[in-house]
Amino acid sequence: MGSKSRSKGKSGEREIASIVRDLTGWDVRRRVRQHEGDSDLDGVPGWSVEVKRHASAGRADLCQWWRQAEAQARAAGLLPVLFYRRDRDEWRAVWPVSTMLSPSAAWSGYEWTVEGSIEAWAALAANLVASQESERPPW
Repeated sequence: MGSKSRSKGKSGEREIASIVRDLTGWDVRRRVRQHEGDSDLDGVPGWSVEVKRHASAGRADLCQWWRQAEAQARAAGLLPVLFYRRDRDEWRAVWPVSTMLSPSAAWSGYEWTVEGSIEAWAALAANLVASQESERPPW
């Protein structure tokens, strides 16, 4: 990976950390020392975060990135979320549909995801955290 691509990735991670922090109030930061399989952000309770920026991401790219997000989330025992942005476009979030139906559901694969705005994901994620803290179901 070239230095321009790494710089673009770091910039994207910082941007998403700031957006999620503003929307949720969580102390979200870019993970400075990343190892293979680590979440890109710290401070997002219950979620493993993958962040991607790409000039013209297509469906095949999203499927590949989702597989990566799922694998690292599974290894950490967390829910996966993928934040991505095409150049000159808005950030989008991809998360498992099971979080809206039953967090314990075992559906996996890109075909079992929902794509929406960062604001929509943040509302869902904050609700899940609040429901876990109060030990009541989120639905």
